[in-house]
Amino acid sequence: MPQLTLHGATYDIDAILFDKDGTLLNFGDLWIGWFDQLVTTLNQSLPEAHALSHQALYPRVGIDPEQRLWDPTGPLTIGSLDDIATIVSLSLFEAGVAWNDATQLSHDAIARLADTLDWPNCVTPVKGLMNFVAQARQAGIALAVVTSDDAHNAHLHLKLLSLADAFSAVLGHDQVSRGKPYPEMALLACEQLGTAPQRTLIIGDSNGDMAMGQAAGLLGGIGICAAPHLDGSHLTHADHVIRDYDELTIARPHH
Repeated sequence: MPQLTLHGATYDIDAILFDKDGTLLNFGDLWIGWFDQLVTTLNQSLPEAHALSHQALYPRVGIDPEQRLWDPTGPLTIGSLDDIATIVSLSLFEAGVAWNDATQLSHDAIARLADTLDWPNCVTPVKGLMNFVAQARQAGIALAVVTSDDAHNAHLHLKLLSLADAFSAVLGHDQVSRGKPYPEMALLACEQLGTAPQRTLIIGDSNGDMAMGQAAGLLGGIGICAAPHLDGSHLTHADHVIRDYDELTIARPHH
């Protein structure tokens, strides 16, 4: 049976669940650029009097306006696309746009971005990921993605990382009734993989990932803290915290 070792601990596992943003791909490269583009796209369809300011919106989603760094506990990091649409809609409403128009404008702009954003330049893998995934697959470990993003985006991003075939299950926020930190997504992933939660690990960059893993009865949670400006202190529910995948070792014991 395959084993994963880190920091002197060894886990006998059949499966690993991965969050996507900040876990498989570098968060800032993708989502800060995405949010900038979202505001720009929205402003193109608004009269100047209602135009939104990037600087004013940043703190609302958890971006530091000065340094363009993200808060790992903020909506952009943890929330769903619907959450972001609601925050932006509220800002439009405060700028004088009727709520029904504000929500439609926000959702339409997000949908347009899916087709127009320069995704290939925004999607970059976390250090050591490609090698780790190859090792895990070679050892016969089943892999799944569990993300607060929509499943459509998740499939697109995996394709851009050349990992479309690596994951046997890909679940988005739009495929469950209650997303993280509730256990539904993790349990559904285990069900689709055909693995027991107690023989499954989760790797993620938010405490919501760790809390979901605990609620689902997973074997353990590994927090990943790939961004230099983060120290991992937000990952209070993690059993271990790593900087990148080079800290993990996979082996298949010989009997």
